[in-house]
Amino acid sequence: MSYMEVATRMGVGLYDVELLLEGNVPVGVANRLGVPMVALRDFIKLGVASASIAHRIGTSMAAAEDLAQSVGSEGRVGIVVGLLLSVSGERSKAVGT
Repeated sequence: MSYMEVATRMGVGLYDVELLLEGNVPVGVANRLGVPMVALRDFIKLGVASASIAHRIGTSMAAAEDLAQSVGSEGRVGIVVGLLLSVSGERSKAVGT
């Protein structure tokens, strides 16, 4: 699967995907998830989960931080990718109903 296809499925630009996979936090990704950019940066870089990140993951802040610490920085990027894909899936379902 190409980065372009991944970007399309995630609902963000190709450059945003490239930055995210490098461990950076693009504004487009934070906007797409509906979380503050600082909160997303702290989650990816430090493993600190804000209330908005924990809510997006669907768990408590403590559980989100435990998860973040256990998977490391690359795993946290993977979590964000998964969240972006789920947001896209939710919106697709809403349009189809």
